[in-house]
Amino acid sequence: MPFTMRGMSASARAAACSIFATALLGGVASAEDMPVLSADFTAAQTASAVAWQQQPLAFTAAKFIALPADSYGSYTPLEVAEFQSGDPLTVYAEPVGFSHKEMGDKYAIDLSVDFELRNTTGQVLASQDGFTVLHSESFNQIREYQTSLSFNLQGLQAGEYVLKVQFNDENSDKLGSFELPFSMKESPLQN
Repeated sequence: MPFTMRGMSASARAAACSIFATALLGGVASAEDMPVLSADFTAAQTASAVAWQQQPLAFTAAKFIALPADSYGSYTPLEVAEFQSGDPLTVYAEPVGFSHKEMGDKYAIDLSVDFELRNTTGQVLASQDGFTVLHSESFNQIREYQTSLSFNLQGLQAGEYVLKVQFNDENSDKLGSFELPFSMKESPLQN
């Protein structure tokens, strides 16, 4: 039976709302009520932060995906990296080891992305420095960071290619890259 306040006096309705809100939201937690982090957990966090700073810019994932990712680790990888002319190439990447820039009470992540398209003999067919710039701000030093990049490479003939993507950390001198081989297939004949 649904909760109803019909027929209740004003003071009874106010009391019922207060009880209902407390039941839904719980009591207000104070700093004293918060659980204390264990010494082992705090030491692990400190060790992780040191390792992060020493880590060169690298990637825990870098692959072609079907559509832009919904969030960190939530994507649909392509089984085979085959495209037809006009298809966008969507790349999912999880960079690690980037630096955080302090901005008052926030931390910023600033990465620029370059790309290079080569054929199988190594000839550069297209490239662009500063293809895109990624910027993110948070009250915490985010380490689970992802991006989906879309490349619209028009006019590629059927054949094998390599897409090189380089991330440049604008808050340090770190850079990291990965290469993804793919093939362009003949477009079906249109009647």
